[in-house]
Amino acid sequence: MTRARDVANLIGSGNYSSTTFTATAGQTAFSISHTQGFVQVFMNGLLLDETADYTSNGSAVTLTSGAAAGDEIEVVAYNTFSVGDALPKSGGAMTGALTVDAAAATVLTVDRATSDGTIIDLQKDGTSVGKLGIQTSGFYIDGESGHEGIRFGNGSVNPRENGADSDGTGSLGTSSARWSNLYLSGGAYIGGTGDANKLDDYEEGSWTPTIQAHSGSAVTISYGTQAGDYVKIGNIVFLTFEISISSISGNSSQILSIDGQPFNFKGSAPRGAGAFTSSAINWARTDIIALSRLANDGIGFLSQNDNASWGWEVLSALASGDSIRGSISYEVS
Repeated sequence: MTRARDVANLIGSGNYSSTTFTATAGQTAFSISHTQGFVQVFMNGLLLDETADYTSNGSAVTLTSGAAAGDEIEVVAYNTFSVGDALPKSGGAMTGALTVDAAAATVLTVDRATSDGTIIDLQKDGTSVGKLGIQTSGFYIDGESGHEGIRFGNGSVNPRENGADSDGTGSLGTSSARWSNLYLSGGAYIGGTGDANKLDDYEEGSWTPTIQAHSGSAVTISYGTQAGDYVKIGNIVFLTFEISISSISGNSSQILSIDGQPFNFKGSAPRGAGAFTSSAINWARTDIIALSRLANDGIGFLSQNDNASWGWEVLSALASGDSIRGSISYEVS
């Protein structure tokens, strides 16, 4: 027997309760509820040996030899607990849901040491449906076998398919699953990767057309209608306009010019052409009349009679009550 209350051999025990009995002469049984095997018995402070000195059955402790009158019998009953499930530090598997929660801190760190490759394998019913990983050219997210993914490169986000980088094989959205808006500060390369394939601008807006003298004295005009719209796609501009004249003075033999277009013509070549309709205007030549660029970036009316030379229409063709509707497209710088 020993005097120590040693719990080292009671692995799995938790807190305990102590009950003391004063024995009568020859008493052997002491009733106490306990877990069999998780109990210590002391007689007058000395630890008894289970089996040799006593037995227990969960409801009573029974001494092998009867106690003397006045012996102090202390029974220490230990409560039991189960050790929670645990995974080894290196490797292992678990089942059931897992929640990781932390405030104001990194919640979870997953570290793949040394080589590139998969960091997290996402599975459904034991089959991989996606992966997060790293390769020399950047972090990637892959879908399941045969599906698309993305890789985050240095200055670019790149497509992947079937677990590898891809080129021109995947689509962004489908005909029935579209994105809403695309915001670009640069351009879009369509059908190729060269400068000729780059669409770097699209713009819609309005402009205010004015009638001017190509050179010389200014003309004074009161407008009934003075409106215009434009669409710019890349370096091509499409203009439409409508002008009606309430009154006009100072008109002369100077070349008639429509000014105020939102973008200048490219270079100095007379590029750009368009068509128009007019009402009540007394044109000098009437077989063919077209809109074309003037040398000062204005829009003029280039006309011709059959088998005659081209010429620019002049301001004297206009009068109060005249109107013009036209459109022209041209290249900008």
